[in-house]
Amino acid sequence: MENGSLAENLSSKTNTLDWSKRYDIALGTARVLAYLHEECMEWILHCDIKPQNILLDSNFQPKLADFGLSKLKSRNNLNNNSEFSMIRGTRGYMAPEWISNLPITSKVDVYSYGVVYIDTSKFPFLFIFVFISL
Repeated sequence: MENGSLAENLSSKTNTLDWSKRYDIALGTARVLAYLHEECMEWILHCDIKPQNILLDSNFQPKLADFGLSKLKSRNNLNNNSEFSMIRGTRGYMAPEWISNLPITSKVDVYSYGVVYIDTSKFPFLFIFVFISL
């Protein structure tokens, strides 16, 4: 993609992501996840949401990449989610359900998205500290 990945942009010394762009990227990524989880004919879990897998086009619009770990499930059979219990993803972005080997839902992608959202902050440790102290 023209503007690389979100990870490349966040770690670049010439970071061109102002707060408006970061907001648009966060909103666009949330819309992609809503589409995968709610609007597709089949239920799609990405299973590896992280800054390296969010690519930015020429207008800094996010595109989700690397569906290698994703799972496709029929909406008619959502109650049987046993195949979603195998741990997959990237450390630091995986939801607690996987670490505890519990059944997986779309919430694991939402959790990973939340971690990515914290990563887009200039001071992620401040947000983590505030979250933990609550």
